[in-house]
Amino acid sequence: MVSDNPPCHPGVLTITAALAQPQPDTTVCTVTGAINRDTTPVLRSALAQAPRDDNAHLVIDLSAVTSMDLAGLHSLLEARRKHNIDGGGHLVVVVPSNSQAIADLYVVVGLEASFDVYDDLTGALYACASAGTDSGP
Repeated sequence: MVSDNPPCHPGVLTITAALAQPQPDTTVCTVTGAINRDTTPVLRSALAQAPRDDNAHLVIDLSAVTSMDLAGLHSLLEARRKHNIDGGGHLVVVVPSNSQAIADLYVVVGLEASFDVYDDLTGALYACASAGTDSGP
């Protein structure tokens, strides 16, 4: 489990990013707080510790994020680039459809264009578990 806070600076919000493995070959990174330019190092650190082998699935759970800006989106895109999904791994993001925390249109469009987005963790975990069993067209 990873849990970090950036250095304390007046007026800067903190985040936590915790890793867990709720099912085989699936890591969940649960992020809590505001993701911005000052807090993305915590997110990047946690995502860098997630397994990246060919069959590893990564779920980035943003359900408890209070806000996210373009710096946060950039960190997620960086994780997508580094996470090996060519061998069958799956990378998904959890953002509740009614979330007001991620309201910036550029961020919303970027998430939907770059990731499989699920409303809840249960759906994301099911997608990861099913990814290895899909026979495909």
